[in-house]
Amino acid sequence: MLFLCIHIVAAQKKYDYRFLFRRYILITVDVVLILAALFLYVRFFHPNALQSYHTFTDNVLWIVVIVVLWFFYSYLFNLYKLSNVDRITTTIKNTVLTAVLTALTYLFMPFLSPTFPESRLPAFVLMGAMIVLVLLWRMCYAAFFVHPILTKKAIVVGAGYTGREIVRTLLHNPSIYHNTGYKIYGYIDDDITKTGKVYDTLKVLSTGTDLVKYARRLDVDEIILAIPEQERLSAELYSGLIDCENAGIQVIQATQIYEEQTGRLMIKIKGNDYHLTNPYSIVHKDNVYAFFNRVINISCALIAGVFFLLVLPFVWLGNLLFSRGPLFYSQERVGENNKKFNIIKFRTMIVDAEKNSGPQFAQKRDPRITRVGNILRKTRLDELPQFWNILRGDINLIGPRPEREYFVDELSKQIPFFKLRNAVKPGLTGWAQVKHHYASDFDDTLIKLQYDLYYIKHRSLLLDMIIIFKTVAVMIKFKGT
Repeated sequence: MLFLCIHIVAAQKKYDYRFLFRRYILITVDVVLILAALFLYVRFFHPNALQSYHTFTDNVLWIVVIVVLWFFYSYLFNLYKLSNVDRITTTIKNTVLTAVLTALTYLFMPFLSPTFPESRLPAFVLMGAMIVLVLLWRMCYAAFFVHPILTKKAIVVGAGYTGREIVRTLLHNPSIYHNTGYKIYGYIDDDITKTGKVYDTLKVLSTGTDLVKYARRLDVDEIILAIPEQERLSAELYSGLIDCENAGIQVIQATQIYEEQTGRLMIKIKGNDYHLTNPYSIVHKDNVYAFFNRVINISCALIAGVFFLLVLPFVWLGNLLFSRGPLFYSQERVGENNKKFNIIKFRTMIVDAEKNSGPQFAQKRDPRITRVGNILRKTRLDELPQFWNILRGDINLIGPRPEREYFVDELSKQIPFFKLRNAVKPGLTGWAQVKHHYASDFDDTLIKLQYDLYYIKHRSLLLDMIIIFKTVAVMIKFKGT
């Protein structure tokens, strides 16, 4: 018997050319059509823009700016999320929003785009051409390039909880199924009593001794290893995995795929107990990241402070007219290493909202939220005063949201590793906030915890920037809670 030491075969992440092909076909044609719309605009309604006194550099700059703007807004509105391309209503809505905002921003950028013609009406030609051309292309794409074209063939090694969860995730979650294109033939498991049984519509094909035989017969592209790291592999199964690697078949950990596709850490539920499927430390110290993170926090907090001063009179007036009472709301929260501090926000609920009920989660359409508070929550402006907490070092710009001690204690009784969230400094916004709606019950809290733990494990400046962009998208679309 050998301990699982297969990190090497799973360490190198290989690109999924099927996914790349489908996405970059979409991106490439989009760019061509955007530039075609720009050409139609300047050619027929602003012909002076192509005169000889405009240099080649001018035109290149126009092209670069409109493409950059398109991708900025398309990212905010999930225009390249492959699971959405065959959803007509979603595609139309996101395409129109992206095209309108791109065109408006572009045309109002002096020196970086063609000047307005004498009549403003033709400017709408750019916007309309972008919408029509891109929508027609996306209808064609949805008809010819959607999943299951270019499937990825795989076998799952391990028919336990981890194996079944990765199958449910890859095959029965519509958004992930469309993104990955997996075709999974079945399980391989050394427990002979499982051979022939069916789990989540897939059969246990055989034991580890037949892994190579099935991999070759089915011509699989990937072996998904769904055995926790603390468990042992039989010598036959370990040898089979090595043979598959030598034959050019990628062996990859199920938890790695799960994290890449869901943005969450996998949690094993056994009865009423909850366990991390990979129970090793997820907290990693990085002094370089910590330094730049603090610089970014201070810079953003100072900018937010200026914005706070601009917004303050309007919030005060709304509070005076529609919800008399304190303008600010302070509450004790638990931060890094269980250190307590007071967080400050604009008040969004009625005064003494928990006087009779005690601590409780905010609900959808919560009657305790005031009319002004609802607007502040939708736009996330209620969080603006926390720039002071960022300057003080209580919280970061990005991190798990700080929780109240009452909820930390209660949830820790049910989820032993819940306090792992407090291993890092909490944040004004975070991965869980942009990936999942407000936690209104235990199930939502568990999902958000998975997102928080993923962030703690994978945090980086790049991930922080992604969260910032997604937070901006939430604010623009009024999807805050």
